[in-house]
Amino acid sequence: MFVVMLFGGFLVPWGIWFWFHFAPNVVLSTADLGRFVSASKGNGATNVETTKGTVAIDGTLSALRGSELVVQTSTKTGTELCVAGNQQSCVALSSPWSGPMQVVPGAEHATNFFAHGISSSILTLWRMLGFLVTLGTLMAASLEIVNNHPELKRG
Repeated sequence: MFVVMLFGGFLVPWGIWFWFHFAPNVVLSTADLGRFVSASKGNGATNVETTKGTVAIDGTLSALRGSELVVQTSTKTGTELCVAGNQQSCVALSSPWSGPMQVVPGAEHATNFFAHGISSSILTLWRMLGFLVTLGTLMAASLEIVNNHPELKRG
């Protein structure tokens, strides 16, 4: 049982975390949203007005008026609104994107972690729970060994 817990609760989460950590965040598809006009807070989301329409995002966007905006889907963070060419500016959309997206050539071989429900926070939680379960199993195995071998008991 300990070997199963060590593998499933400790080695697998850490292996996937290393893979996730060292893999690049690849843009899979994009959509042109035109130029930034304004943003306003409303109903728990921020409405970003562009020359092609309005998009609702979670959080805030910092962009110069007239900046080119895109919606992009990436392997680690999913679908986001970004200032074109600036990955640091990306903000999650408040609802799924329903517009057309253009596939980025050469991106089809990238591992899409986000599509599989793998994110940095999920991996951190999985690693913490895996460590705790593996530690508990190790303690239970230790008690079982001591109980089955009286010569190991002190006293």
